[in-house]
Amino acid sequence: MIIDFHAHRVFSGTPIHPGVDRLSQAYYGRDALKLSAAEFIQKMDRAEIDRAVLLTACWKNQPARPRNEATAELIQQHPDRFIGFASFDPNTGEQAVADVEHAVDKLRLRGIKIIAQNVELAYNDPGYYPVYEKIQQLGVPILFHTGPSFLGTRTKFWNPSALDDVALDFPEMKIVLAHMGMQNYMDAHSLLVRHPNVYADLSFWPLHPAYRALIPWSLFEQTVPMKILFGSDFPVGQSPTEARQAVDGLPVKKRFKRQILGENAAALLQL
Repeated sequence: MIIDFHAHRVFSGTPIHPGVDRLSQAYYGRDALKLSAAEFIQKMDRAEIDRAVLLTACWKNQPARPRNEATAELIQQHPDRFIGFASFDPNTGEQAVADVEHAVDKLRLRGIKIIAQNVELAYNDPGYYPVYEKIQQLGVPILFHTGPSFLGTRTKFWNPSALDDVALDFPEMKIVLAHMGMQNYMDAHSLLVRHPNVYADLSFWPLHPAYRALIPWSLFEQTVPMKILFGSDFPVGQSPTEARQAVDGLPVKKRFKRQILGENAAALLQL
């Protein structure tokens, strides 16, 4: 089974944040790919991708629950192809805890996604901790954006080193570093080595043609092969085929490629 662990619920006919296009232009020199859900599934089929995790984005002072419900509705339309992750705003206190519980228990979403720049709190801020307690209790993974986000957001929030505190304080919570820390990929590697509960996906930056050669792939293969996950970051980053071809071309053994493409994600998601 091949699993794209990092795609976004942004299809034609749905609102798109202006930062999505600006970021896609800055890194890929093109507008974000605008497809229908059915067209995206066709692209998944061409790349032989079986399932995709669709992530929900949340911003400070914007209600998270309607966004989570929209993701759940889309998952219900394609339950054999999509897996849904919810989001929350830690600035809302008890409401954030309730939103996460509702998303998992009522909407049947399978994980959580958060972007520190969007909610303007570093990941080790105490404001998150009641939500982390709930996520750990629910037993679902949480995907943390690591690396720069939308243009115009503050970089002080995105350093993956803040997650060292989180991994230590919540040792049973399954943590995924989105984009493997981007420019801070060695900080991400340190977290992967030190913490049994930390994983990383390769979406957007690590598989980008301009940056791919910077990653010491043999180091990750030798030290943390069970912790690396495949991701496209559709529609901001790569198409399913581009991401799949990038993994196929990595200078690593076939065994590690199989783990990246789906084995590790299937184990993490208990599929």
